[in-house]
Amino acid sequence: MRLALVTLVVAAILGACSTATPAPTPSPMPIPPEAAASVDAAKQAAVTHLGVTPDQLQVSQVEARQWPDSSLGCPQPGQLYSQIVTPGFLVMLTSGAHQLEYHTDMRNRVVLCHET
Repeated sequence: MRLALVTLVVAAILGACSTATPAPTPSPMPIPPEAAASVDAAKQAAVTHLGVTPDQLQVSQVEARQWPDSSLGCPQPGQLYSQIVTPGFLVMLTSGAHQLEYHTDMRNRVVLCHET
């Protein structure tokens, strides 16, 4: 009986002394060096589009892409585009409830393709 009481007291003391582990904060997504200028251009476009500050934007995805033409995968009606494979990046940005899908080329031309 005494051993059970001592075990209970020790467990209570150790439990009171332990600290809860804080929830990890999501770390920023690593941006490939070759995509940095395109990501910066997309962020600047998003700042203008949403009227937010750069620190209110999170990069959720960056992927190298080969767009099928100079529309960067976002053709607009009535526009003509060079029919040449155009390398660039897909850049997904979020700000609050907004999610923006930007397509870029290697010259940092940015097109907002989709917004939710």
